[in-house]
Amino acid sequence: MSIPNEQITDEVGVLPDVTRLSVKNLLLLEASVVKELRRRELVRTNNKPLGDIAEYIVWMARGGVLEPNSTKSHDITTASGQRIQVKAMANRAAGAGAKFSPFRSAGYHTAVFLVFDLAFEIAEAYEVGAEQIEEHVRFVPHVAGRQPTLTQVRALGGDITAEMRAAYAGIDGFLSS
Repeated sequence: MSIPNEQITDEVGVLPDVTRLSVKNLLLLEASVVKELRRRELVRTNNKPLGDIAEYIVWMARGGVLEPNSTKSHDITTASGQRIQVKAMANRAAGAGAKFSPFRSAGYHTAVFLVFDLAFEIAEAYEVGAEQIEEHVRFVPHVAGRQPTLTQVRALGGDITAEMRAAYAGIDGFLSS
């Protein structure tokens, strides 16, 4: 099916100039687009860019090297050599039983978990040592890894919400410099 050029121009004319949106507003826009695509039954999941943004926030807070996506078992290596795995979730209606994506290898020292609220603010952030995850989070065969719940992360982790919020607060200024 061919769409006349004037219809494409009209459609494009109503789109926002995303280059001027903050990171939070980009996430809100993306969430509304995915919601509409789900309503239309065109997509079946809520996969989001949130994980990549969470990694960037932790990197801003901790420094070091943001590893390439293909790096197994960790996302950031700090200047002191600490390997950090980052996990994120949008706290939709899942509640405390919500599960983070699984850990499939143990080549990290610590994990940082970020929980975003519906407005894409950081609601909670925790840091948990790899040994705690290995000891207290059971291996789930069908996901081939250890998949902690938000309840487990809250119990095992140290609260680093203020640190991560501070890093997130500077993300737009950092990206535009």
